[in-house]
Amino acid sequence: MRVLIAEDEKRTRAILVDMVRSLGCDVVEAASGFEAVKRVKEDRPDVLLLDGLLPEMHGFEIARFVRSFAPDYRPRIVIVTAVYKARRYQNEAKLQYGVDEYLVKPVTREAVAAAIFGEKKIEN
Repeated sequence: MRVLIAEDEKRTRAILVDMVRSLGCDVVEAASGFEAVKRVKEDRPDVLLLDGLLPEMHGFEIARFVRSFAPDYRPRIVIVTAVYKARRYQNEAKLQYGVDEYLVKPVTREAVAAAIFGEKKIEN
């Protein structure tokens, strides 16, 4: 399984990369919104792990783009955020942007695994 990790903060991205690789997944990285869109088009990852607040294009906008970009491409989309914590944002992300899972930082390996593999959500 290939996972795109789009996170602009290097340290956080490195932690997420280690977590996801430890789950046996291949990782594609992006540090900005535009880079994430480029990687989506080129690599078509199975799962997108998107920071909610990326430079150039937020994770929510990337999710909306991906959902409209190709009807035959339906990756699992997970938003990871430290800012948009309220339940209202989680509901909006799912209904308006096509997000599958929503994690609030700091995240645990178990929560990331559940989000990536579509298992029952673990609150953190």
